[in-house]
Amino acid sequence: MTVSALTTEDIDNRSIQSIDDIARFAPGLSFSKAFGRATDRPVIRGLGNVLAGVQFGVEAGAAYFVDGVYYPGDIQGIDLANLARVEVIKGPQSALYGRNTYSGAINFITRDPSDEFSGGVRIIAAEDGEQDVRVNVSGPIIDNVLSGSLSVRTYQFDGQWTNTVTNKTIGDESTDSASLALNWTPNDKLSIKLRA
Repeated sequence: MTVSALTTEDIDNRSIQSIDDIARFAPGLSFSKAFGRATDRPVIRGLGNVLAGVQFGVEAGAAYFVDGVYYPGDIQGIDLANLARVEVIKGPQSALYGRNTYSGAINFITRDPSDEFSGGVRIIAAEDGEQDVRVNVSGPIIDNVLSGSLSVRTYQFDGQWTNTVTNKTIGDESTDSASLALNWTPNDKLSIKLRA
């Protein structure tokens, strides 16, 4: 078993913007595009199934997890700014993660809400109408009992190819996402984390 882990600092310093970028820094990982962005499937060490999620009854060879919980289907919209780390675990993982992990697993570990107020805004603009705006805020709601975080992202890309038949631009993308997390710790023995 081999693990490639990317921390928050790695994601920021290496300008990782999407899960496709993770494959550049995790040897043995790639993504297979069956029928567009919504059907990207992980391929670990050459093992994967391009029809997973497209054809009924076909399972993937590698699976996604968020905080250790199985995440079926597309995960392209996940906001990497909310992650503490990404673990790419290569090799059979059925004993720990269950089915659909005969080639490996990708586990996204989210950040806990902060006990101190913090926030940030990130704006990126590039060619072909690319715009990426992220806003996040985190902090205590009730001191030492309840903390929360909110993150909002909007991403637009006008596309970069022209269909010569219709003369329309193709390859465009529009993504809006929001994430809310609450961490409730009523006493030293109980901690509940809610994420939506």
